Amino acid sequence: MGVKDLAKTVVLRSGGFGLWNWARNRHSLTVLMFHRVLPPDIAARVDADPEYTVTPELLGAVLAFCKRHYTPVGLEDVLASHAKVRPLPPFPLLVTFDDGWKDNLDHAAPVLKAADVPWVLFAATEAVSAPAQWWQETLLWALRSGRARYDDLWAAASGAAPKDTRKEMQAISLLLRYGGLADDVRETLLAPYAATLRQMYGGNLALDAGDLRTMRASGVGIGAHGASHLPLSLVDQAEKDIAAARNWLSTHVDNSTEYSISFPHGRYDTRAARAARDAGYRLLFTSDPVLNLCPKGWLASDIVGRIPIATEDVAKADGAVSGEKLAPWLFLRDRVALAI
Repeated sequence: MGVKDLAKTVVLRSGGFGLWNWARNRHSLTVLMFHRVLPPDIAARVDADPEYTVTPELLGAVLAFCKRHYTPVGLEDVLASHAKVRPLPPFPLLVTFDDGWKDNLDHAAPVLKAADVPWVLFAATEAVSAPAQWWQETLLWALRSGRARYDDLWAAASGAAPKDTRKEMQAISLLLRYGGLADDVRETLLAPYAATLRQMYGGNLALDAGDLRTMRASGVGIGAHGASHLPLSLVDQAEKDIAAARNWLSTHVDNSTEYSISFPHGRYDTRAARAARDAGYRLLFTSDPVLNLCPKGWLASDIVGRIPIATEDVAKADGAVSGEKLAPWLFLRDRVALAI
């Protein structure tokens, strides 16, 4: 154990982090951001992205930690606070999931129900409207698993690959390139990978409309995550994408899904924020890893930051949650009222 880790352990065991949180974060909304929840054997079988996948056990341990230090709240509570209808309780915490993965229903929902923690799902409507095969996961899985090279995927789409070597930007550039193709052309190019991936899953990758209605009826908050799931600050028609997501959810789930949106890939700008507000969204969730000021329980801004929960950031080498890592990961964030 290094000096820094030892120091964190001493502080945690002496109650230092808990006292810091109690003294500092009473009137800050903490929002957690998850994506996928899979048992290790299934995650390995489908080559799930480890950056965005946690085990049910890790999720349960994180929730247990949070219930000791926070008051879990639901989306309606946060909406009511921002509308000045009802203040949030001290130490409020909201749990959110992005994208619309089927494993959220199969593996996350039972853990959240057992912990009695409310949660929100932000659905990318093109994914949940065609749940058997989400083309974006097919593309990224082919790249991530080594079944296709970055340059080859670009060549197949008739273009010279950008020279950016950052993995995140390579992925985004590929998504934008394939997102700009005609549907039939994209489907043909990805067909060999799609068939393999579909066989590996043995079922839908994403939730479907019926799943979302069932979850909504059980009290899960449902919001939008864009239609295409492309970065709204980088697409030409963010307004069209946002409206399409709103209309699909309003038609297939219910009207309350228009109340909130999370920006795909955490990317947003003034244009995307304005389009979301114009579409009727009251809360705009980002991937800015901050605590959200709510003096006296009133949420100060409609732009809401979220803290990502990834295994490598909060767990020990054996995959078990480490309080020495999770406490500072959550408690020591900047407290702000985001604005744009």
